[in-house]
Amino acid sequence: MDRQKAFDRLEEIDRQIVMISHVGAVLSWDQELYAPAKASSERGREQGWLASEMHALSCGSEMGDLLASLDASPSKPEGCGRNDFEKALIRIRFKEWRRGKRLSDEVVRHISEVTTEGYSVWLQAREANEFGLFAPKLKEIVSLTRDKAEAWKTDGQSLYDALLDNYESGITTRDVDMLFSAVKPTLVSLVARSQQLLVDDSFLKVPYDVALQEKLADKVMHDMGFDFTRGLKAVSAHPFTSALGIEDVRITTRYTDPSVMDSFYSTVHESGHALYEQWASNGRQKGTSISGGASYAMHESQSRLWENIIGRSRPFLSHYYPLFKSLFPSQFEGVSLDRFYQAVNKVERSYIRTNSDEVSYSLHIMLRYELEKRMIEGTLGVDEIPEAWNAMSKELLGLDVPSCALGCLQDVHWATGDIGYFPTYALGNFYGAQIWARLNEEIPSASLLEKGEFGPIVSWLGEHVWKQGMLYESKDLLYRLTGKGLDASYFTRYLEGKYAGGLES
Repeated sequence: MDRQKAFDRLEEIDRQIVMISHVGAVLSWDQELYAPAKASSERGREQGWLASEMHALSCGSEMGDLLASLDASPSKPEGCGRNDFEKALIRIRFKEWRRGKRLSDEVVRHISEVTTEGYSVWLQAREANEFGLFAPKLKEIVSLTRDKAEAWKTDGQSLYDALLDNYESGITTRDVDMLFSAVKPTLVSLVARSQQLLVDDSFLKVPYDVALQEKLADKVMHDMGFDFTRGLKAVSAHPFTSALGIEDVRITTRYTDPSVMDSFYSTVHESGHALYEQWASNGRQKGTSISGGASYAMHESQSRLWENIIGRSRPFLSHYYPLFKSLFPSQFEGVSLDRFYQAVNKVERSYIRTNSDEVSYSLHIMLRYELEKRMIEGTLGVDEIPEAWNAMSKELLGLDVPSCALGCLQDVHWATGDIGYFPTYALGNFYGAQIWARLNEEIPSASLLEKGEFGPIVSWLGEHVWKQGMLYESKDLLYRLTGKGLDASYFTRYLEGKYAGGLES
């Protein structure tokens, strides 16, 4: 087949795949926000059918023929692409074809059905605080995930490597182990030292009017540059971001957390994801697989950069401090900017990952990483998870977990089959710190944040990271930006600079 005709057809199929994924996202949005409990079985079949259709397009014989015509191979996945767009699309489709062709349509459909049902079972188990309700479904999910990893893995890969590669291309368990080992001593030390500080954050944990919290959330989203003509905000049990279309990027938040700042930062976090999606959906990329984040970790780097490095900085908080005082005068009566800054950045041992501070957060990820790695390796049985979780929580965080709802049932990821996902959160912290260091070489971020002038920061991140979409893999994008590979020391230096002296005001 003529090279140009082959690529045109490849792009046409890719756009069909993306369109089907958007339909699935609409169904998932409805399920998580509105669907009744008994709808999960049929919704699972619907999602299974969509997954089967996408699999047929992604991994069928026509896709294989097109990729062969475009000279794609394991040693050169970008084939004979003539520009960055063509190279990226061929690379993405080749990787999906090579991995997906090893799974039958029936298996793909079955995995989708089981994980869709798994979400509903997990919700019921979490509400009942009963791991035994979830365990049978999790055993089924783990078994299917092992089968999938066995089909995906290449020479030299472990089962967990194959899963991890699905979320962060090119990184291995050995890489993660080395990165985590490098930062763990610093994190444990900072958490231990910070526990000795007496920081009063009680004013953040009193009742706050939800309508006013929502007003504040809309304000910060607008300031960050979220385009409300191309997206919206809703409320869910577990905050998330989803692209339901090329001009439809939605986030959810929640207003039920102990601290008003937990809700505030869930909005900031998800808006960071959404900005990435909105900027990536541009030009020829729009409607293709390229119009998304370079990887899960790179995506997470942007949400956590906004949530923590920017959002918990003194300049950012000094800008929003008057607004907090204006909206919540009784709660902020007698609260100085210094006290607000220190309370927001309080480091403490907490059970819930999503509500944890930026120092201890990565320890929460290490816990989950170790357990799911052992589950996939077969050295940890599903029934052993609560006990193992509690033991690691004590080791890493110094916490005795009082219930499964505050422990092994708090996250949705295993229920939806996203095993191998958790490490990307911590890797995102590392990417974010390294990118932020590079940005500050060009932009005086502190003065801009203090004045609420986010435009130059948004534009820099937009042009250098978000707009690139998936044109480059994360490791290549990072090297283009910083001239270095992933270096976790940027993250530990950032934390030590902020916290080692006791969070100086």
